[in-house]
Amino acid sequence: MTRTPRVPDAPANAVPPLLAEPPWTRPSRTAEPVVLKLKASKEQTTVRWAPGMREEWLNPEGGHFGAEPLPDGTDWDALAETFASGEALGLDPADRYRAFIALVMQAPPELGKRLLADDRYRDVEDRFDKAYHDDFRKYAAWRDYAYSSYKLYRGAAARHELDAYGFVLHAAKNRSLFHGLEPFLDAKVAQVMIKHVGAYGNGDRVRTWYALHGTDAARLTVPAALRKPGPTRERAEEALRLVAGEHGHGAVVEAARHHGDEAADAIAALRTDPLDLYPDPLPAVPAELDPERLPQVLLRGREHALPASATRHFLTLLAIAHVQPSYPGYRPVVDALDPESLAGFACAVFVADRYPGQWASPAAQTALLQFGDDRAADLVAPIAKRWDNWDTWNRGGTNVLRLFTRLGTPTALRHLHMLSEKAADQKRLRPFAKSALKRIADERGYTPEQLADRLVPDFGLDAEGTLTLDYGRRRFTVGFDEHLKPFVTDGEGKVRKTLPKPGVKDDDTLAPAAHQRFAGLKKEVRTVAAEQIKRLERAMVAGRSWTPEEFRTLFAEHPLLRHVTRRLVWSAGPDAFRVAEDGTFADAADDAFVPSPDAAITLPHPLRLPDLDAWTEVFADYAVLQPFEQLARPVHRLTDGERASTRFGRYSGATVHFGRITGMTSRGWELGDKEDGGFRRQVMHMTGDGRHVMVFFSPGIRVYAPEELAEQEIRDVIVLPGRYSGKPMPWGDLDPVAASEIVNDLTRLTS
Repeated sequence: MTRTPRVPDAPANAVPPLLAEPPWTRPSRTAEPVVLKLKASKEQTTVRWAPGMREEWLNPEGGHFGAEPLPDGTDWDALAETFASGEALGLDPADRYRAFIALVMQAPPELGKRLLADDRYRDVEDRFDKAYHDDFRKYAAWRDYAYSSYKLYRGAAARHELDAYGFVLHAAKNRSLFHGLEPFLDAKVAQVMIKHVGAYGNGDRVRTWYALHGTDAARLTVPAALRKPGPTRERAEEALRLVAGEHGHGAVVEAARHHGDEAADAIAALRTDPLDLYPDPLPAVPAELDPERLPQVLLRGREHALPASATRHFLTLLAIAHVQPSYPGYRPVVDALDPESLAGFACAVFVADRYPGQWASPAAQTALLQFGDDRAADLVAPIAKRWDNWDTWNRGGTNVLRLFTRLGTPTALRHLHMLSEKAADQKRLRPFAKSALKRIADERGYTPEQLADRLVPDFGLDAEGTLTLDYGRRRFTVGFDEHLKPFVTDGEGKVRKTLPKPGVKDDDTLAPAAHQRFAGLKKEVRTVAAEQIKRLERAMVAGRSWTPEEFRTLFAEHPLLRHVTRRLVWSAGPDAFRVAEDGTFADAADDAFVPSPDAAITLPHPLRLPDLDAWTEVFADYAVLQPFEQLARPVHRLTDGERASTRFGRYSGATVHFGRITGMTSRGWELGDKEDGGFRRQVMHMTGDGRHVMVFFSPGIRVYAPEELAEQEIRDVIVLPGRYSGKPMPWGDLDPVAASEIVNDLTRLTS
């Protein structure tokens, strides 16, 4: 890490309060909980609406309140009399329910209010619900309304307010239906809410109620929070923490003062402050994470840094945030710190970290996953690539993928792509990375391969794909060969394989920097070059295509890939062309070629290149070396008998060394799963169109001692329509290019 000048420590009043005096450093409270017998507040029921809530409830989605509305010409007085007289009690439950909804939500308000006060009809929705579930067929016409009763309760509360209170409260107390209860405030509602704090189904409505009524809700909750210890008290304390999280611990204490100073003091002693709810015991922070040896964490503005003591508390906070992501103190602290310094701090923490239990300690994981930048991605990716199944399973290694998906930068996505194809853990990390990459590609409107096309770095090369290195009195130009291996040309045009070391006559500053830049470029390009050449070869086999504009920007004019693009033959529909040294396109006769705007640009396999001989002669004349076999690629064609057969017997009985079979994995094949006794007896390949090629051999490669049975006999080769699915299909159903490539691989295997 580059050392930077130290920044002055922040004064005490500038340090985030949580880091100045963390609650986990205070003495623990061991006193017995205070128990007070407080009476529930006898207050009138009030109604409070959040902005837009009442309007939303009066205009529900679908335009109904749980049933099809009655016609506008309905005789509402007559219908109301049906309920008042009790005649409605004899109606079918569905008819009674529909009429009830209409009177409450459509009829003149005074009729709805009168009906809501009638205790005989408090269970009208419950009776319909039971009837519906007892006989689905009979009430099939209600299918679109059966699960929308919440609209009735909300609509009744919004239209009639306090006149709907009893109806709504009855449903909450007797059926745990909280719909429409949120606006009402009194001790009875508070008791119902306390009972359901944290409960499945109504937890969201409980939180809405406490958020809406704030300290007024806290005041009504205090008596339950100071009763004898038990589940009710625990739920009430949790409810007070909801309010404290929004309004502060002090506001809850003042709300408790309504019940007297003793009650206020008792609430003050409770852990109602959300910051007090840290995990106990605290997650460990490794001793190696010593603030004195780590970079400073700067406050926003970059004028001051956290003192060492505050940095130590910050590391504890990072560990807390890993095991308890909802801890409320985390985000305000992070928002007060400088993002750039956090990124450097995260890298340093990961490097210094020592934690055998997981891939990193809790503090280091939070720092890296939350603050890490492209430097962190560069640091972690090669390490994660080496993790085996045990690491990712037992040490939580798949979690590291969050760094790359959060960043979403070209650098991070290149690493994610690398892990999706080369991670040692093929069971978890590799498929998880592949899935994450696909999700990101989908979000951006690409396939994974299309996304990968757009992630190739330019390494700071100019538009011509070169780089000038300045030694002061000498200059060198960097170029690339057919394998994208860099070379240099001096001022006299002499090609050198490598850059000479700076001499005594060279500039003391420019020359060492240029030499270091070339060394770094060789290292960076080496990894990318091999991968990109393989991708192009796969694209040729799969028959991928690009628009002319994509071809120009992604290949022909790309600073790095232009060097291999001009060493290949391309096709625009039926017409083949190459990219000349000057960037123009030419056909096999060396005439200028311009693809049509709607042409599909492909990298043709020799099977799809009619004028193969002509192109071979062109490339020979220009002494163009190809990055992989295209024009000289072996081509294999199936016999008529092989095309009709579901088994490929050309290599049956051939004997090969197990090392040649395992070596096929470098060409896109994969070994089959372990069978009984720890043997692998298949090597497999998925074609570009999803066909599953399986090669069976015996006696099988023993995983833990492969050399014991070194010689393996090819038994059978089949093709399935999908991965491990379907019956063997005729080989003639395979794409000719895919068949040629498979035969080519098998020929190499057995030769």
